[in-house]
Amino acid sequence: MRDKIKVSVFLGISLDGYLAGPDNDLSWLSIVETDPPEDTGYNALMADVDVLVMGRNTYDTVLTFGFWPYEGKQVVVLTSRPLTPLYGETSFNGTLSDLLPELATRGLKHVYLDGGNVVRQGLQQRLVDELTLSWVPATIGKGVRLFEGDMSISRWKLTGQQAFPSGLLQARYKFDKAM
Repeated sequence: MRDKIKVSVFLGISLDGYLAGPDNDLSWLSIVETDPPEDTGYNALMADVDVLVMGRNTYDTVLTFGFWPYEGKQVVVLTSRPLTPLYGETSFNGTLSDLLPELATRGLKHVYLDGGNVVRQGLQQRLVDELTLSWVPATIGKGVRLFEGDMSISRWKLTGQQAFPSGLLQARYKFDKAM
C-alpha cells in the first residue's frame, strides 16, 4: 500500500543546515520573500498535494502567523498532546509509517511533510519520494536542524535546480530506490 501514496518535502534551509532558529524563529526567511511562490514551485506543489502532515511544534508555529496558509487542504498533525482544531485539521497519535497507509486507504495520493521532526522521521524511514531544499543565503548558528539524529545513508537523484535573484538556491531530488 505504501507505493500508492507519494510523499514530498519542500523546505527552506539555512546554509548551515537549519530549518528554524531558536524558539522556531523563521524571521531569517524574510530575505527570500522577493521570490514569488509560483516561481519556486511551492504553489504547484500545494495544488497537487491532498494532505499536509506536520508535527506539533510546526503546527503551533503556523498558528502564530495570524492566518491559515493551508486553506482548502487537509492537515494532519502528528501529536500525542490534545489538539483543538481551528481550521478543520485532525491529529494522529502515532508514527508517520503508521499514518501513510491509513491516508492511502482514504484515497489520498500525495502527502506533503512539513516540520523538522516529521521530515526527519520520513527521511530516516525512507518514506520520502521527493525532496526540495531551498538553500537560503544565511547562517543562523542554532535552532532546528534538518539532518541530525539517526540518518542512514541514502541516495538521491538531482532532478532540477534553480537560482533566484534573492540568492536562494533550490535543488530538487528524487529518492533513489536502488540504494
